[in-house]
Amino acid sequence: MTSTTTNRWPWVVPIFVYAAATLEMIIMVTPFAAYFYSVYTPFLHGLEASALTAWLPQFFLPHLAHTKIAVFRYVEWLGAILALVGLIGFLACAIQLYYGKFIKKQLVTGGLYGRVRHPQYLMLIIGGAGFLLLWPRFFILVTYLMMLGLYYMLARFEEETIRKRYGSETDAYLARVSMFNPFRKPGDGQTWQPLPRGKALAIWSGVFAVCLLLAFGLRAAAISQFYTVTDTQADVTTLSFRAMSDDEIQAIMDAALQTETLRALRDREPGIALLMQINASRGQVSHLFVDLGMKADRRRELELPDSGRYVTVSRVLPRDPNAAQTPSPFSLTATTEPLYLVHLPTGAGPATVQELPPDLFYEGFARILF
Repeated sequence: MTSTTTNRWPWVVPIFVYAAATLEMIIMVTPFAAYFYSVYTPFLHGLEASALTAWLPQFFLPHLAHTKIAVFRYVEWLGAILALVGLIGFLACAIQLYYGKFIKKQLVTGGLYGRVRHPQYLMLIIGGAGFLLLWPRFFILVTYLMMLGLYYMLARFEEETIRKRYGSETDAYLARVSMFNPFRKPGDGQTWQPLPRGKALAIWSGVFAVCLLLAFGLRAAAISQFYTVTDTQADVTTLSFRAMSDDEIQAIMDAALQTETLRALRDREPGIALLMQINASRGQVSHLFVDLGMKADRRRELELPDSGRYVTVSRVLPRDPNAAQTPSPFSLTATTEPLYLVHLPTGAGPATVQELPPDLFYEGFARILF
């Protein structure tokens, strides 16, 4: 690739899409999440509208729920560390680069640039991986992988540009220092040749495919190890967001099903499939409501007692209205409709049920179930 044939404009769209995806990751770890979705929902709704893209807004790693696989509990911590390392490293690279460019007015080949030729892009890759682990949607993974290709293309463009400006000094540097691998020891006396474009595309395509397959595998592994109980006769799946024995989950599910409201619902609709999500605190259920797309002002109006168990009850529906059977609630072919919030007090006392009508939620919201 040469500077005369390279056109940056085709990359405006992936840059914009990745920026939008990154914005969601950042916003969702702040108190402004519910407000953000009032603007963001139309984009997610567009993905949900087609069977070909409905999987993209879904999570490939658990976000709210614990699993029996211990390593999943530390994914968010790893994501936060990587995001912080990427941010700090990017700022350090920028300081070194612009000091050399504007103060010393020479090619920067030392420090971080003595380990890799493009440490700023490397830090963006590390930070992006961190944000991806913090907010692991499939479409964020796809845009992240697109950006890996973009970083490589931009790196090649910049290398051609500095070769024209600095000549032989650049050739020696390019041959000595790796493009992105900081663990490769700098070598001398080597001849630098850019990777053929066809080979680079093949490598990127392979990485893209492997990462997607790995993401689907991680999702399946997490779902198989949730703290869940399924009553096939009643067509009810109950998920506890925290570690809980099957007997405890079964008792909570039975208590919720025995409420007058749910008995009446099942009498009216004998074949209804339900998903129950158990939360142990008001804060947890409030977080779940944000992820189910509840409007901020309506969420504040709900009366949530300070103690007890909260059970959010949702109807499970197939995305395809012509489907013969209702799929598992965690299937990529399923969607949910929140119906009720059941509160089971810690001590003696009756369960209370609050209705969750559709106007509490953003229409077409891509709901996060776990």
